[in-house]
Amino acid sequence: MGIWSFWLFLGVGFLVAELFTMSTTCLYVGIGALIAMSSAFLGGEWMTTILTFVFSTAFLYLLTYRWRHRIIEFLNKDSQHGATGMEALIGRSGTVFAASDSMRMKIDGDTWQVKPLHNDAVLSPGEEVCVVGYDSIILKVEKSKNKNV
Repeated sequence: MGIWSFWLFLGVGFLVAELFTMSTTCLYVGIGALIAMSSAFLGGEWMTTILTFVFSTAFLYLLTYRWRHRIIEFLNKDSQHGATGMEALIGRSGTVFAASDSMRMKIDGDTWQVKPLHNDAVLSPGEEVCVVGYDSIILKVEKSKNKNV
């Protein structure tokens, strides 16, 4: 086994790690290691392959720095990361009802205090609303435009 096998294992290892991290950093290092492997195939010694690895990895990073966020979005486009916590409530709809102290709505069996997004809006019991934000544990809502909620 030659120098090339070290770079092959390193490159494949980082490319596999990229599948789990989706951050592009492992991608750059993995491709840099595969380029260093090519240098070893062409007869490069350890120092040549190390310099090839360092410069190719840095070059890839600098080349794609401006578009890195687009690359990350592309790599993550099929992932199923759902919103959690209060963020998961945004976009949900329901019917407002009056409680003794404030207006409330139920979402998945939980009762939430609601306030209109705009201070000049008024909520009435029985009105269909959509969650558009939150302030602490109070949901900010707007009247639903779709009456078939």
